Amino acid sequence: MGTINNESRELNEYRIRTFGLADYFDVFVSSCYVGLRKPDERIYRLALDLTQHTPQECCFIDDRQPNIDAAGKVGFATVLMKDPQQLRRDLQALGVEP
Repeated sequence: MGTINNESRELNEYRIRTFGLADYFDVFVSSCYVGLRKPDERIYRLALDLTQHTPQECCFIDDRQPNIDAAGKVGFATVLMKDPQQLRRDLQALGVEP
């Protein structure tokens, strides 16, 4: 599992350390490291290259429609997150088990 995010190096490193995110994510495709920002389609393609997965094997979750639209153009399954219950339902509908 990986994450694609737009944030500064300081904030990115703070969140990873403070919330133990490295325990949950194998790769961090962070704008501060890769020089690309969502919704630029290149950041999603880079995430695929780094994880060695096809878009059809991936689901992208975000709370902003432009980011969802860009990931969808690349071929990801997408979920626009509104609340935790809706996210769980949408992931289950895609066949993702908790």
